[in-house]
Amino acid sequence: MKRSGILFRSLTLLVSVLYLASCTRVPSKLEPIVKAPKHPKEIMREKRCELPVPKGFSVSPFEPMKEEEKQTDWGKEYFLGLAFAADFDLYRAITEFKKALFFNPPEERALEIEYAIVLSYFLGRKYTEVAYIAETTHLGKVSNYFPAFHDLVVMLYESYWQLGLYDHANNLLTMLDECDAEKLLFLSAVLDADFEGLTAYSEDKPYLRNMIEGYEKHAKSIKTAQCLNAVLPGAGYWYIGQKQTAVTALLVNSLFIGAASYFFVDGNIPAGVITLSLESGWYFGGIYGAGLATRTYNEKIYQHYAEQIGQKEQYYPLMMLKYTF
Repeated sequence: MKRSGILFRSLTLLVSVLYLASCTRVPSKLEPIVKAPKHPKEIMREKRCELPVPKGFSVSPFEPMKEEEKQTDWGKEYFLGLAFAADFDLYRAITEFKKALFFNPPEERALEIEYAIVLSYFLGRKYTEVAYIAETTHLGKVSNYFPAFHDLVVMLYESYWQLGLYDHANNLLTMLDECDAEKLLFLSAVLDADFEGLTAYSEDKPYLRNMIEGYEKHAKSIKTAQCLNAVLPGAGYWYIGQKQTAVTALLVNSLFIGAASYFFVDGNIPAGVITLSLESGWYFGGIYGAGLATRTYNEKIYQHYAEQIGQKEQYYPLMMLKYTF
């Protein structure tokens, strides 16, 4: 009778654990990592190969340097910086550009050199430096008279967005034409996995509806995965195709549950409590882990569709630049 009472209490505890498992929640909001394309010259530098680039891809918006300018101290440093940048050796290019500024070039050339520094940081994905240089130099005061104004705004928008300064980024949209502003807003909807926004865009882009339907067809339910794992440890992982993890989870949980039950039935309450406490960690961790694994599974599916959109729309800020090195 005594052992039956102990067994009953242990079963009651296990049922309570199952109930509490329903409180283990994983946010369903996707956080996909959609890779932007690389600069063609970055690919050429990595692979040491030649790639076809669009005509005028590396044409500068600024006046070419005159021979007398190239003979000045600032001109020599600037010329070297441009040579390094053309080879996508951005670290050395930035060093030379900064050295050029120390020799006090004319105001227009100083703006041009500061812009070259910003462009180098942007191509190197150093978004904090892009924002800092643009805000603390004369570039912060330029307007549309500046030859590279459009590209500067695009780079600042992307940098603010990457840094999570969304209000700063959105304030820049008014400085761009309607077409470019719409591209950047569309980009934000894609990168944020904003299905409501994408559905709105699908009225003008019918293929988006097929993308959304394809995602919904293949995506898995986080709640279902967690419930399955709560009922049978490992079932949530099996649900998303992680069969090896599922089997491991089932075996580990079965071992701890069996050991705890044995201790309780045998009257070894302390050992049973300790074993059950260890099991609860595996159990709850498995439920939460199944939810996280399912969200990651969904994010990978979404990333596949998002990259297809990127190839079709060419909406990445790098592709919107009119000029580069």
